[in-house]
Amino acid sequence: MDFVSRDIISSLPNPLVSHILSFLPTKEAASTSVLSKKWRYLFAYVTNLEFDDSDYQHDKPKSDDELSTSFMEFVDRVLALQGNGSINRFSLDCSNYDVDLARVTGWILNVLGRGVSDIDLSLLEYSLPSEIFVSKTLVKLKLGPANDLTLTIDRKDVFLPKLKTLYIDSVEVQERGFGFVKLLSGCPVLEELVLMNIGWENWQFCSVSVKTLKRLTFSCEDAYENPKSVSFDTPNLVYLEYSDAIAGKYPKVNFNSLVEAHIGLRLTEDQSGDADFSEEDYFSEGDEEKQMVGNATDFLKGISNVQILYLSAKAIEVLTFCCEPIPVFNNLFQLTIENNSEIRWDSLPGLLKNCPKLETLVLKRLVHKYNKACGNVCCCKRPKQPSCLSSSPVKVLKIFLFDDNDEEDGSEMRQIKYFLEKMPRLEELIVYYNTSYDPAVLELSKKLQKIPKIASPKCKIQVISENLSLSSTVPSFLTTNWSALPPEEEYPWVESPPPPVFDFAPSPDEEDYWFH
Repeated sequence: MDFVSRDIISSLPNPLVSHILSFLPTKEAASTSVLSKKWRYLFAYVTNLEFDDSDYQHDKPKSDDELSTSFMEFVDRVLALQGNGSINRFSLDCSNYDVDLARVTGWILNVLGRGVSDIDLSLLEYSLPSEIFVSKTLVKLKLGPANDLTLTIDRKDVFLPKLKTLYIDSVEVQERGFGFVKLLSGCPVLEELVLMNIGWENWQFCSVSVKTLKRLTFSCEDAYENPKSVSFDTPNLVYLEYSDAIAGKYPKVNFNSLVEAHIGLRLTEDQSGDADFSEEDYFSEGDEEKQMVGNATDFLKGISNVQILYLSAKAIEVLTFCCEPIPVFNNLFQLTIENNSEIRWDSLPGLLKNCPKLETLVLKRLVHKYNKACGNVCCCKRPKQPSCLSSSPVKVLKIFLFDDNDEEDGSEMRQIKYFLEKMPRLEELIVYYNTSYDPAVLELSKKLQKIPKIASPKCKIQVISENLSLSSTVPSFLTTNWSALPPEEEYPWVESPPPPVFDFAPSPDEEDYWFH
């Protein structure tokens, strides 16, 4: 049989071919309609449409006006060909060229009338039609990222009875906090909400109150001012990402079901300046009360029942200067802390003392800013009182070292040694070393084995790099595994953990979380 000349795809059932075409970019899928009358008929039943005006940038040397016209005419032809057929997903990106906004509205109304369940819009200087907020079929709505895309809610009522996912990025919300509350109140089954850079620092308040919500991402990376008021009433939320300048107040924080939280709270530049300027006044050798430059205490109390917690370096700074007292995290069993050379460890002793069930501690870098209140988790000064590490329940300590560290004074090695000497319940120390220089990895492992006094003698020690995995117990002998993966299969270090070829290496399921 001549397999080369046989048209296998055309012999498939028509619904299956249309389904396959739905996974192609719409411009490519549309090109199949010229193959034959049958293919023209099949394309009319494609249920996923994706229009992106950047696809026309390769059609130079046409002018921008010509490219915009070609794009609009293409969208018109596709929608006309499909008639009133059902549609599942509609994606429209018009962020590169000026388009006729009246035609854009017509396209959106067309797919709404055909029962679309998934809409993704990225537009320039456009006000969304109010009909989008009363759709009975929408399950997922993504707005942005965009430039001057405006969400104006001028209807008396908002009702999106099937909407489960709402994504808003760089969209101007009219009526500010009030319009946002009206939008959320009309989403009775919403489960996932993503809010990115919507300028709520200028609102009188921002309130996220959704009883059905399970996942929330709340992020503003470019805020220069503190939001005035932020509230969360999400009793069924299990996953939270919150990255923003700390709010002036947190009137309500309800996270009763929270399992995992990634916190990237930060001080504004003015607050950081106040903290730096008054550092010597805030801390002393005695027990002088710490002054605060902001107040995130209510928020941190609200997440104190979390089980898995990730704190950015900036969040550690917030914990130091904007939280008094540090809440007790009674359910926390896994904690990740990000460090850099500008962040103090003043708040770490109080934090670790208040995590009575902590089993896994992950430290991304050990560098930090040394000062006289560095705390008794650090080796840079000998505390007058016993280290809080002596009563630490931590069983697994994971440390990430990077070869871009400018400090070559042995401070990181001394800090690891201090941990081993003070943590009596430690069962496993895993050091991930981001270097391809194998002698440095071997040297680090040898130094760890030579530590004369370890609080937990049966602790397993691993040093893992791109090429090596060195495992030992102390005292014991060193075992070595070499990665045999070819170069094209090597994993980028920061994006994923090293290949799982090691004796005691953690499973990918354990490690993937910390690199996403």
